[in-house]
This record gives sequence, structure tokens and C-alpha cells, in this order.
Amino acid sequence: MGKKKNSIVLSTASNVSLADQLLSGERKGIFEQGYDKLGRPFQKKLDDKGFYTKEEILKDGTPKLTIKKIKSKKG
Repeated sequence: MGKKKNSIVLSTASNVSLADQLLSGERKGIFEQGYDKLGRPFQKKLDDKGFYTKEEILKDGTPKLTIKKIKSKKG
């Protein structure tokens, strides 16, 4: 079996619009950027609406984008 590749599939116009807003729009929340132990740049963002994004460069030079919706814990 081959390596499992993670990918994001944006199947509808609203999903594409959401990804565009997350990447280029103004967001309030917790942001971190820096370099991993191999010197590759990354950016992590967790906004006040519960969206987590991480932009990074893989070992082979391929850019990777991770988008997650974090479920809020309500008491």
C-alpha cells in the first residue's frame, strides 16, 4: 500500500468562498508563525469562530494547508 495523502476537496462554491475568507480575510483569534525544527516556515491560526488553519511546507517543498472546524465545548 502507498502513502496516504491528505487533501482538501472543495466541492461547492460556498466551501471555496469559506476557504478564501479564512486565508485572505481578517480574523480575530490566536495566531502563531515560525519555523519548524528543519527551518521550514509555518503559520497556525485559531479564530474566534472555531476555525483552525495551518499553512506549512513539506520536506519535498509541497505547500500544505490544513483546515479544521473546532467544536466548541458548551457546559
